[in-house]
Amino acid sequence: MKKLSIILAMAAVGLSFTSCKQEDEPQYKNPTTFTVAEPAFKDNAFRTSAEMTNPETFNLFCTQPDYGYSAICSYSALVTLDENEAKKDGKDIDPTKWIELENSTPAQAAMAIKTFELGAAVNKLLGITDQADFDAKNIYNNAYKCYLKAVCEIPNIEGSRIVSSNTVSYNKVYVRYAEKKPAWIYICGDVQTKDGVANGYLAPAASNYDKYENFRLYEPKDLIGKKLFVGTFWLTPKKDNPDPGNPDDTSAFRFFTELGGWVVDFSLGSNEADFFTLPITDKWVAGFSGDVVKKGLGNWGIHTPTVQPVTIVVDTDQLKIFVKEGEHTVEFVGRDPEFK
Repeated sequence: MKKLSIILAMAAVGLSFTSCKQEDEPQYKNPTTFTVAEPAFKDNAFRTSAEMTNPETFNLFCTQPDYGYSAICSYSALVTLDENEAKKDGKDIDPTKWIELENSTPAQAAMAIKTFELGAAVNKLLGITDQADFDAKNIYNNAYKCYLKAVCEIPNIEGSRIVSSNTVSYNKVYVRYAEKKPAWIYICGDVQTKDGVANGYLAPAASNYDKYENFRLYEPKDLIGKKLFVGTFWLTPKKDNPDPGNPDDTSAFRFFTELGGWVVDFSLGSNEADFFTLPITDKWVAGFSGDVVKKGLGNWGIHTPTVQPVTIVVDTDQLKIFVKEGEHTVEFVGRDPEFK
């Protein structure tokens, strides 16, 4: 009897190991169903914001697609004013008649979307060119029915994007004139402008807002909202003869998303540690690429005895940085920059 018990116990252990192995090796699959819930307040009138920084939001709730495992997903929405488009399945829509809306809580199926995003999209769908055009067409006093679909995808997994099969609506949306403009981040460090205005680790504080206009990386106009930031600056030498083995002799820099002071909340660096510098001197001529640490306090550094131009791309969505010696225009293939 004891021998039989031992055999059964060993079999149970074997089964448990098999089960664990299966759980540790999830199999990706393309989801077949994805829907968005009808808004509870779809008939409540509301007016969109004209300011990008306004935090007011409206909500959309959707199901979580079955990818075969508990995937970390990114959720967003699409909007159209075209009733015929609204009747189509997500696989059949005309992408030129829909505009994507950024979700303020991208990892959550319970979406919070800024009313500014919706207002800017409606202005674009209406073909509004500027404030005068908006006023001339009396847009402010008109209520619009906005049709919405949900979108889900797994970042960096090709083919994972799925659009909800159904469409919902908010039926009384009043809009202000709103236009999406390129966002920016700030560079801080041993850099200067082409005409010699130096940053010199100027405090990233609101009191220096005007001075930091010289030290911004901007989104390209055709990639607004994509969180890809581009800028060209000139490195300020630390020494006439910098020691290539000493990171402190590099012209160093990092980035801030807001001018909120020397705090980690807005900092983008090469490392979590303060006063850390990652030298990239041996790579920046051919082109350096690496990871960005959110709330990182570390710097990137380049040994140079003379003022040298450098073109930088920071991807704050994928947390990547690209650095290339010289003045370059930048084009993108997907999210990958090409320095021209």
